[in-house]
Amino acid sequence: MNLITALEASRISDIKKNWCVFLNTEKALVENYFEWLDLKIHHPNKALFGKGTLNFKNKSYDIELYYSPFLNYRYDRIYIKDKSIKYNDDIHLYKDLSLCLYHPIIDKPLFRGIPLYKMIPWITEWIVHYQGYKKYGVWLGREIKH
Repeated sequence: MNLITALEASRISDIKKNWCVFLNTEKALVENYFEWLDLKIHHPNKALFGKGTLNFKNKSYDIELYYSPFLNYRYDRIYIKDKSIKYNDDIHLYKDLSLCLYHPIIDKPLFRGIPLYKMIPWITEWIVHYQGYKKYGVWLGREIKH
């Protein structure tokens, strides 16, 4: 194990030990910027859970999110609850239909995670690119192919 890997593992371990403080901080930051989301900490799962409706260009999108340092690979699972959205690598969804908003290795800052409040605007960006994909058949946003 190299030094960078050891330091990252230590950072993640500290977050997991102090998960309640970590999630309360994330919750407060999101609530400060995004009134349309209703967030709750689910203590049995050690996770932040949120629901809300995002209104964008005369359409409403029901959003559901989970955020926890105990989730594998990335802390977030953000979903648009719309049965018309089907899995497709080209539209940047994971197989569980959570949004692929960033590359979990390449886009993550060294020795830091991506705070949830910074991800929330990316939901709207994803919607814009998804609408473009439906219209043109091509993802028009920045991407790293799956």
